[in-house]
Amino acid sequence: MKALALALCLAHSAAVANTHLEQAVKANYLVRFTAFVEWPTAAFPADGSPLHICVAGADPFGQTLDRAAQGQTAWGHPITVRRVGSESLRGCHVAYLGRGYSLTAATNLPVLTVTDADVSGHRGAVHFVVVNSRVRFHIDQGQSQRAGLRISSRLLNLALSVRGAR
Repeated sequence: MKALALALCLAHSAAVANTHLEQAVKANYLVRFTAFVEWPTAAFPADGSPLHICVAGADPFGQTLDRAAQGQTAWGHPITVRRVGSESLRGCHVAYLGRGYSLTAATNLPVLTVTDADVSGHRGAVHFVVVNSRVRFHIDQGQSQRAGLRISSRLLNLALSVRGAR
């Protein structure tokens, strides 16, 4: 009985460690994506204004995303992290759509929407999946183009799949 309890505790600890590592990898991806996406000039109020990575809905990252973004810049813009509830994604440049947030809320905005297979089957412009214990992603280029964004071919080449216009 003690051996079974110990095995369950170890399995739970490994699952927690894997979940923490998975969220850290996803957080770093969110920050790194910013170097490979171009936003329309109008998406920023001024030169040097912040590039906002927003977490909408349930936040699986905690402080991990804040630490990943700390001191980082993209395209001359300092990267900041914001949490948004049910309010609009207006002002966001990258939006991770967590549990409880609808993808339709991001329509007609210059926002790189990022969804997660762990949360929903609906896909944003970037959709995280875990394959063979590695965090990977799919890209919907048509969706990013409708948002007025241009994704670098270097990022497209790293995706498991790319769908939509090229």
